[in-house]
Amino acid sequence: MGGIFIKHKIILLTRKRIMIYALIIVVLILAIIALTNLMRNREEPAASSNSFIYLQYKDGKYIGNEKTDKGNIQVEVTIKKNKIKDIKILEFPQEYLSARKELKDETAKVIEKIIKTQEITSIEGMEESSYIVNKLLKAVRIALDQSLLQ
Repeated sequence: MGGIFIKHKIILLTRKRIMIYALIIVVLILAIIALTNLMRNREEPAASSNSFIYLQYKDGKYIGNEKTDKGNIQVEVTIKKNKIKDIKILEFPQEYLSARKELKDETAKVIEKIIKTQEITSIEGMEESSYIVNKLLKAVRIALDQSLLQ
């Protein structure tokens, strides 16, 4: 009766063959590493005229100062790990606060929004106080401009 006969092949591993196999494995590993680095570099946008460069800030505390018709607005912006962590109002014209009691709450909301969203946009819908709030935002921008990484 017939059957399947498997002939066993004895493979002798010599030092020379082991070195060749090890060299082939090392070359394959290096090729895989090179390909992954090449693919990673390809995914990152290159700085060209039509690509965006995102702003990055240096950690620290920065002072911004903006003049109004009734005095100065001075703020201190704290940056940690490339994010706005705190904004303190160091100087604010008291005439504005005495004329509009709600202004203190509005400025607190604006500062809270800046810290939460990490964006500084002008406020359009605040009628009378929009002038002073926009001056506050400009002071914050001035402080942030000092912290930009070049």
